[in-house]
Amino acid sequence: MSSSVAGKSCTICETPGSRGCARCKSSSYCSTDCQLDDWPVHKLLCASFSKFDVSARPSETHFRSIVFPQDQSRPEIQWLHCPWVDDEGEGVKWQDPDVTPFMGSGSMNTYTLIRTDALLQKRLPDVIDICYRDRFLVDGSLPNKSTAAILATIPYGSHEWRGPIVAVGRKGQSMDPDSCRDLGMNDFRYIADYLIAYGRWSLDLNTPGKPHQEVVKGVRINCVGDRKVFGKPLYEPVDVTPTDSVFNRHCNDTSDIADRIGLPILTRQCPPSLRWMRTKGQYDFGGESPDTNQDATFLHLCCDPKADKFPAGPGWSMAGFKWQQSVGSVIVVRRDQKPLDPLHVEALCHYCRYDIRPLMGHTMGEYAPDEPLARDLVLQMICRPTFSISWYKLCDRKHEEGQVVPELSPYEV
Repeated sequence: MSSSVAGKSCTICETPGSRGCARCKSSSYCSTDCQLDDWPVHKLLCASFSKFDVSARPSETHFRSIVFPQDQSRPEIQWLHCPWVDDEGEGVKWQDPDVTPFMGSGSMNTYTLIRTDALLQKRLPDVIDICYRDRFLVDGSLPNKSTAAILATIPYGSHEWRGPIVAVGRKGQSMDPDSCRDLGMNDFRYIADYLIAYGRWSLDLNTPGKPHQEVVKGVRINCVGDRKVFGKPLYEPVDVTPTDSVFNRHCNDTSDIADRIGLPILTRQCPPSLRWMRTKGQYDFGGESPDTNQDATFLHLCCDPKADKFPAGPGWSMAGFKWQQSVGSVIVVRRDQKPLDPLHVEALCHYCRYDIRPLMGHTMGEYAPDEPLARDLVLQMICRPTFSISWYKLCDRKHEEGQVVPELSPYEV
């Protein structure tokens, strides 16, 4: 193990790193796979980082920062002056980064502290401060070309960043760190993932609660990629904290069918895996995309009989566009935070896909020459009794296969 990576954890996972980037000597990896997972993002800054002369530090209050110019194709390393501010009245000192050379004079700026990496599902050892223009959508700021290069590494619709962006390192994980620090290539990975995930995936960590911490028993519906590459089951039990964004009405989705049968649930999409995106050609996905999740798609069928506006919005018998393209794995919880068993979710998805979707299709003439059913009639059939029949039929089949089923139905927990 080289001295440059000794004691460091892998940039991608928490495993101790035993190999480092030969050029920048900043990032560490536990395996070739993790290094290859990081490469599409890493290569965008590696050369600039390697050439940067850290011995030429202008002063003790200048720190290595990462700047994302709006008119350049790649980000770059720059010195950022972070002078100390001394509030003698309060007896408090902190370092205040001078971003004017990069953001422009007179601009109103927003500062956001990054504490976690949603794509890598890890908590950062030190926070990172991101600065961007407060009114970049209306102040004439141009699309940021250097962030576009980062967003292109994951083929999903992401937030369009405009205007220049500056990232500066902060020491520690406190709510308001007072000291700045140099940024490294691991930090660049975390910044890139923030830019990618912003506005699309939750920035929360999907990890079990700490000992004695309250958790909600939920279920993860794993996409094709997570099942084929990592051997995960289709329905996986997960512990979700009550503060998870899935419980935030601005960050979640519901199921029309589940609402109608009296099992209100909340769902949110999970970030994609870097591994199965990179190794698509090495696995047999059965002709499907690795981010395909048909069970989650059918779970989100629209039950509004007057909705016929797809793809602008969900139409009758169809899922919204976000649930048809690049779905990925999905977290499901009960709105009342009662425990949810994997078989409960399997039964609900099976009901949506094999019981209700055909009825909806009938209303649209898919079973000609039959006279199409009326949509209102189908809505009456989406109810607790029909789901209960489906639930007990599934339990009987599981029993015959020798599988253990929950003692309580979804209505009895």
